[in-house]
Amino acid sequence: MPMRSAPEPCLVLDGAARAGVRVGVLREGRWVGQGVADEGVLEALFPAVEQALQQAQLALADIRSFVVCIGPGSVLGIRMTALAVRSWTALEPRPIFVYAALEALAYAALTQNQARPFLVASESRLKRWNAVEVDAHGALGVPFEAEAAQLNATGRAVLTASTQANVLTQAQRIEAPWAALPPLFALPGFLRQDPKPDALNVAQDFATWNGARHRREG
Repeated sequence: MPMRSAPEPCLVLDGAARAGVRVGVLREGRWVGQGVADEGVLEALFPAVEQALQQAQLALADIRSFVVCIGPGSVLGIRMTALAVRSWTALEPRPIFVYAALEALAYAALTQNQARPFLVASESRLKRWNAVEVDAHGALGVPFEAEAAQLNATGRAVLTASTQANVLTQAQRIEAPWAALPPLFALPGFLRQDPKPDALNVAQDFATWNGARHRREG
């Protein structure tokens, strides 16, 4: 169910990175507390949550909603963050919202006036890439999975935060869009309410590249 924004203070968790975790407390449209760790999610998640809450001078009981990044990315990291918020809401009901990492990357690029059309991409399985096409009008397409050579063949700029971008001939390295999230959360439809969030399943949720343009219907 699309929502314009999540009730604040809101606890945001991103465990989708290959390593590490990032947690933030959002209040009045800005970060008031953050916790960042480079360790694995099993070791880092709860210390990062504690750090973010301490900086915000809040307790977990003060949080009115949760936001989870559902990837694509580390399935373990995403499912750990999702399990954490589901456990907390079982103790005290509060809404859970989700967002997709590639959409965040695309919208962040659009707010920086990136020349269109372009692609955004992140590493997937077996040296493949997850990608989303942004057309000349700024509309986002359907996520798909492709090999690097197939993305290179489009001739379009490929924006990515990946450190493995050397295989993409038109790659443009950009920062992960964490700093841009607060205003993005206010965009209609960016967040989706989901009481049981889980990691994006590439096989079920993504189309495989077949040479056709990947655009949303309707």
